[in-house]
Amino acid sequence: MKILAVGAHLDDIEIACGGTLAKAIKSGHQVKALIMSKSGYTNKEGKVQRGDDVAVLEGTRALHVLGIQDIEILDFPTKDIPFESEVVNAIDVCMSDYDPDIIFTHHPFDTHQAHMGVSNATIAAARRKNTVFFYEPITPSGRSYVAFKPGLYVDIEETIDQKRDSLREHKSEYAKFGAEDWVTGLMCRSGFRGYEIGKKYAEAFEILRLEMSFAKDCNLI
Repeated sequence: MKILAVGAHLDDIEIACGGTLAKAIKSGHQVKALIMSKSGYTNKEGKVQRGDDVAVLEGTRALHVLGIQDIEILDFPTKDIPFESEVVNAIDVCMSDYDPDIIFTHHPFDTHQAHMGVSNATIAAARRKNTVFFYEPITPSGRSYVAFKPGLYVDIEETIDQKRDSLREHKSEYAKFGAEDWVTGLMCRSGFRGYEIGKKYAEAFEILRLEMSFAKDCNLI
């Protein structure tokens, strides 16, 4: 199978579905990451806290830890990726070229404006695709007035160490969000989702659309 993960920023995919993608690769599936921005950012006072070059370097290393080599990074503004035709078209072009069987993207009711824009643009671009999942908003995103409703769980016990190591490659994010407390918090979320299905670690997804196959060799992640 061919899997496409779409994220607004370099770190979104690793945080929310890194273990799942690493497991898919171990199982012999193809994975492509489409990142909509170079992900440098300034704080509310206008001070640069993470340059584009640093974000791209850290993010590429993090995705490589997961085993993802097919990485496309676009250049939309980090904080302002709107639900507009230009963004939809960029994702549509990627989907036409790559032709994924499964698509992962942000939850449309994430509280980060760029995440919401990318989610809605992905939904529009994937209008002819039959299997689309939303990954879970995780702090500092999330806390929306519309709840995330998990319907698909993936056991990631075998790839949890890859996910943890991937997150630590985001050294600037690591420092910004509380160092090892940030990683621990994300591991706890995976532990909670694992507990819900009787496993040690898992990632959860909301289902937009899911095509069922009864082929003997079908292996959904």
